Amino acid sequence: MAPDPSVLSPLLRWRAFTIASVICLALGASLVALAPDSSLLAERIVTYTTGKTISLSAKVGSVSIHSVEFTDRGRGSSPGGLAGLVARGGASETSTTLHSHFIVENPSTEEWQVTFTLEFLDKSGKLIDKATKKSSWEGEAKPLDLDHPILQYVVPSIAQVRIKLEGRHE
Repeated sequence: MAPDPSVLSPLLRWRAFTIASVICLALGASLVALAPDSSLLAERIVTYTTGKTISLSAKVGSVSIHSVEFTDRGRGSSPGGLAGLVARGGASETSTTLHSHFIVENPSTEEWQVTFTLEFLDKSGKLIDKATKKSSWEGEAKPLDLDHPILQYVVPSIAQVRIKLEGRHE
């Protein structure tokens, strides 16, 4: 005995509609979930001020860069402690070290490497100096510290810092 075609047809249409709806919702949800993590580049321009935490709210891959704080370590400072002083033959009175402290986290178990490029700009947006550092995060929150030696006399000319972030999945 064959089923009545008038009953079977609406039932099959309802199942097909339900399955198609579920597939569309799943695809849409996966695209929305992928969108914030899909960018491998981010750029922020911040005002150069020392001693204040500046919010960045940047995301590269699954790595979140929350904030940065700049510090001028002063004349004659030298990164690397005593070894840095010996290697350079002593600290120069004409230079200083700009210290950048980033708060960074990667909650995922996948390892991501991020390259931080800082471009120190004057008030007209012209490049004064540039610093770069790479680091990796895998399921952790850890700060990144970047020390950059620079001539003391140009520091008052720094008005802004362009922070370029480039991520790579390891």
